[in-house]
Amino acid sequence: MVMAPFFFRSQRIEHDLTMNVGLQDAQTGTPLPGLLRTTVINFSPEGACLILSNLAINGRHLFFSTLNSESYNLVLYSKSQNDEDDFTITAESIWMDSCEHQEKSAFKVGIRFHRNQKTLFQQLQKKFNS
Repeated sequence: MVMAPFFFRSQRIEHDLTMNVGLQDAQTGTPLPGLLRTTVINFSPEGACLILSNLAINGRHLFFSTLNSESYNLVLYSKSQNDEDDFTITAESIWMDSCEHQEKSAFKVGIRFHRNQKTLFQQLQKKFNS
């Protein structure tokens, strides 16, 4: 009998976070025009799961443009009531599936952050556990 390797799954925050998502040129860091509204349904220090009703931004497919791509990054933008709590995270898409969200057809997109977000994760944990 062959044992499958055990992979530790990071702790996650499972709370709906409304954010914006866009694309940026991976070489220059320049944001591309257009944003989509997304709901982040779970968040870990390494990545997140997004729910989107549309995957196209100005003719570019959000998932395929950032999957194993050196041309584009996916960028998450928060917008809070307190500008000090705003954040921007670059990431890449790693999986996609169709789903239903709020009784409408939608897409789930799994993303991996380019940098570990441990500090932000801890801040969000405090926010949602207070």
